[in-house]
Amino acid sequence: MSSPIRDLGPCAVVYNNDDLGATMGGVHFRYTEEGRPVNEDQKGVTETDQIKVGVSGCEIEVPLSKSSLAILAKVVKGATRIGALLQVKNHVGVSMYDNAAVLVLKPIIDNAVSTNSETWLTMNKAYPRADFDIGYDNEGQRVYKIVFKVFPDATTGELWRIGA
Repeated sequence: MSSPIRDLGPCAVVYNNDDLGATMGGVHFRYTEEGRPVNEDQKGVTETDQIKVGVSGCEIEVPLSKSSLAILAKVVKGATRIGALLQVKNHVGVSMYDNAAVLVLKPIIDNAVSTNSETWLTMNKAYPRADFDIGYDNEGQRVYKIVFKVFPDATTGELWRIGA
């Protein structure tokens, strides 16, 4: 019997075998399929069919909170950690696919990260992109948003999977 897909709750985010730690504001998985209309002159502007042409987006938004320099160095491309310093340099001309790694979202069930791989959402080719808009004020908590772009695996064609 297959485990149910959980309807509610937070998750642990594991990228390239590293737990990215606490999040604030919810982790969001977005997957959007695209289609193009098929028309016939005799039907006017009414679509008679639609053909799937692929996926226009598969991304995971991860708002990291209570992050560390060590974690940021792993997910901010162009970053180098030198002791207590995180230095970020311009990172241009690098293949996102070639530098992608496995990203796994593991639901938290009964106050513990699920060890049941049937409940996990796994992407084999995910590349992190920093999308920071960090407020320095006395109202909001600082979060470091990382958006993972998912690419189809060149060997299997797989974008993502849930389950074992």
